[in-house]
Amino acid sequence: MLKTRSLHPGFGIEVLDLDLADPASDVAVDQLVQDLERHSLILVRGQALNNQRHVDISRRFGSLMTHVLKQFLTTGLPEIYVLSNVAENGKPIGNHKEGWNWHSDLSYVAEPSMGSLLYSVEVPPEGADTLFASMHLAYEGLPPATQARIRDLTATHSYAGYYGKAFADRTPLSDEQKARTPDVVHPVVRTHPVTGRLSLYVGQDIVKQIDGLPKAEGDALLAELNQHAISDAFVYRHQWRQGDLVIWDNRCTMHCATPYDDHKYRRVMHRTTVAGTRPF
Repeated sequence: MLKTRSLHPGFGIEVLDLDLADPASDVAVDQLVQDLERHSLILVRGQALNNQRHVDISRRFGSLMTHVLKQFLTTGLPEIYVLSNVAENGKPIGNHKEGWNWHSDLSYVAEPSMGSLLYSVEVPPEGADTLFASMHLAYEGLPPATQARIRDLTATHSYAGYYGKAFADRTPLSDEQKARTPDVVHPVVRTHPVTGRLSLYVGQDIVKQIDGLPKAEGDALLAELNQHAISDAFVYRHQWRQGDLVIWDNRCTMHCATPYDDHKYRRVMHRTTVAGTRPF
């Protein structure tokens, strides 16, 4: 039995006294796979994971995906996507200012990520928190009339549209990258494939439109849903320490990075992304 404590009244647990660097912890990792379905978010502090162990743990959750931005993948282990403000030999080692809006990882593909495992290699002493929102709680907190209104709606998710707005100062996506990330359509309300629980499935910037509505009406509804979803009652704020591993269920959470003094402090984070299935 794992020793845990609650992170938020409605979701999320911290697992205590667990050394994931030890391969003998694989039995405990398998328990985490089950716990993720119930709690949506898991924190394990004080870890010392090398890249291979990070990938090995992640594979126990499912098949892993590789990010379309290949320049930020770890050499020899492309399953690890690097988020960082650090440059070596004049080149950034990771994607910087990625995820500074509310989103669910890889919602812009036809079969989005089931979950993500983010490991803190190097963290600033202040700032750079990550906010997590329970989209189960967000959906359940909507008025019944709004739940009924959105139940059968779909939305278009666009990586190209997001990239163009978020990284207008960068080299545009290549034709290959665009081909790998065509616009996709997903339900606004999705069903968790394991628990059957309903959740909102929206996001900022990455969601281009709510389909089937006049633009002004759709934009207003999307803004309303996004604002509701990040209400304080639904959000856990994680303050990172070096050696934290945070695991979350992308099917029923959104998250958002927060700023820090990136001219003063270094930040290096390693993320693996677990494959999922088409939302329904």
